[in-house]
Amino acid sequence: MAKKLLLTGGCGFIGHHLVEGVLKETDWEIIILDALTYAGNLNRLTDIKIWEKEKHRVKFIWHDLCAPISETTHKMIGEVDYIWHLAAMTHVDRSLEDSIPFVMSNVVGTAHLLEYVKRHQHNLKRFINFSTDEVMGPAPLGVDYKEGDTCNPSNPYSASKEGQEAISKAFAFSFGIPVTITRTMNVFGERQHPEKFIPKTVRAILNNETVTIHGLPGKISSRKWIHARNVCAALLFLTEKGEIIEKKHQNDPAHGIYHIVGEERNVLELANRISQIIRKRKLTEEEIEFVDFHRTRPGHDLRYSLDGSKLKKLGFEYPVSFEESFDRTIKWMIKKENRKWLNL
Repeated sequence: MAKKLLLTGGCGFIGHHLVEGVLKETDWEIIILDALTYAGNLNRLTDIKIWEKEKHRVKFIWHDLCAPISETTHKMIGEVDYIWHLAAMTHVDRSLEDSIPFVMSNVVGTAHLLEYVKRHQHNLKRFINFSTDEVMGPAPLGVDYKEGDTCNPSNPYSASKEGQEAISKAFAFSFGIPVTITRTMNVFGERQHPEKFIPKTVRAILNNETVTIHGLPGKISSRKWIHARNVCAALLFLTEKGEIIEKKHQNDPAHGIYHIVGEERNVLELANRISQIIRKRKLTEEEIEFVDFHRTRPGHDLRYSLDGSKLKKLGFEYPVSFEESFDRTIKWMIKKENRKWLNL
């Protein structure tokens, strides 16, 4: 009998790529739980190539995890083998404007899901709690944080994700729920919300607008970037082979936590690579607007960085290189039929 996956946030940008990956790589059935906020879009699912052929394996249930999961909703979900918990509010700037929705979605929402698991999903084999590099806080040059390093969040969004991690650990220790925590860096790919840096830059270049670069010459914002397809491959691998957080390992802060890490590039490098694909040249000085990072983005950090060696030592290799996945994504975005995802 096919395994069943409950995927929260499955209509979001990363979530819909996970739906596509699971449909391609497994025979699992998928139950999507999503509140369809501004970041969720059912049209993402119908846009993926494999959808028409495999949509019979996917069931959609509307639910906002800020409320408990009812008995009726549980009957619609049924028994599941795995849960991948991605439903979250993720935008730093929005969290600076109002932190409460982030605490409700990321901390209270996760607690509601875990309470539901505690009551109803007694045969669950894996609960993957999808977290972020931002819980670690700023990383000085040359520093890559390991799984057991101390969290040091800088803004309400990342603090709410640390809270989400803490509550999932507590349920693992208290009730034996088979939790694994993943922390992922900047994810990119097709159908990403146009407020994010890569689609925003593509759109600016297509419109012959100035490209905003956070930082000053010589001190540019830097991240590690990974395609959503590689994230899905890592989650499938960890669902089978990753450690779970257990009471007997409570004194090991790294146990059951894995970093899913891309390749480091600063935002000017990425913008120039996008321009090279679209215009066959780098951006000129006149096409770039450098913006003082901390003045314009309070609560953001100039550099985040995670160490990905633990996952690699377990035997995992990312299936697609950064260069190949990045170039392929930009070429997809600029096709006429796909520009609707840039709001063009």
